[in-house]
Amino acid sequence: MLTRRNLSINFLVWSLVALFTSTQLYLRSYQSEPELANWWQQFQVQLLVWWVWGFITPFIFWLVTQFQIGQRNLFRNASIHLISSISIVVFYLGCYSLIWNLMTSSKVTLESFASIYVVLFLALFHWHFFIYIAILGFVHAREYYREVKAEELKNLSLEKDLIETQLRMLKMQLQPHFLFNALNSIVSSIHRNKLDTAIDMTTDLSELLRISLAESDVQLVSLQKELDHLKTYLRIEQHRFKDLEVSFEVEQQLTDLNIPNFILQPLVENSIKHGISQKQNSKRINIGAKKEKGQLIISVFNEGPPLKSEQVEGIGLSNIQERLTNVYEGQSSFHIHSVENGVEAEIRIPA
Repeated sequence: MLTRRNLSINFLVWSLVALFTSTQLYLRSYQSEPELANWWQQFQVQLLVWWVWGFITPFIFWLVTQFQIGQRNLFRNASIHLISSISIVVFYLGCYSLIWNLMTSSKVTLESFASIYVVLFLALFHWHFFIYIAILGFVHAREYYREVKAEELKNLSLEKDLIETQLRMLKMQLQPHFLFNALNSIVSSIHRNKLDTAIDMTTDLSELLRISLAESDVQLVSLQKELDHLKTYLRIEQHRFKDLEVSFEVEQQLTDLNIPNFILQPLVENSIKHGISQKQNSKRINIGAKKEKGQLIISVFNEGPPLKSEQVEGIGLSNIQERLTNVYEGQSSFHIHSVENGVEAEIRIPA
């Protein structure tokens, strides 16, 4: 819909066109018959006839929003605009003929109307047909520009979300207790002459930090790559929780599908923090992925105490939900709920 400001601009533009054409017609008339030249009369007629375009233009804007010419429905929408352009120009020339009759004659007859209409149709049909095409092109260009700007804003929002997630992950990885526990396990392994374990932990810790820094600008990664990152994180945690059992139930044909980068690690981290570490004999985490009704369903289950309502904000639901909403524009969902013997988080995205 055109706003009041845009409508004012619309009629101002057509008024300027009327000023131009009336001046041109006046000068032509003055050159041939100076005594009959009347600029004011010319301007009145031209203002009225160009204002007809002013009333038609919003309708053309509406037509474009309903039947935009693109790869989708190209033939149908182009045909609609072709029929619309011819109909509008025929209607416009009828208005032009009626206005000309009313402004130049005291009596309007069907014969006078028809005679002027034929002259206008033969002289101006193609000109005003191209005016319709020009308006059509302008509105399409405007709509395309808006789509490009909307896509840019969406990409900026996704980039911002990913960077914030990266910063949170890096902060988590650099927290003193995380580094202390990891380094303490490395030192302990060295003292016990378990050099292979110490080397493995050092390598995994280095790899985890490298991944966080190197892939900060990546929006989407394959499910396989996300799982590989997750396994690196879990190998470090398994040195802290010796009984930690992690299983993966992922259908192989789904591993090439793309998902938001670093979307799973916060879920697994919270599974350990709020589940495994909070209840004795809790040790199992299961990461699953399957396809159902055109959706990729990713689940993270952990043994432990049931979910408490006050934990929801701490677990970071809002951030995960916001990222999914930005990437998939309402076609995704994220839920976390208590189940038997633990808690399950579930992400659904288009597959």
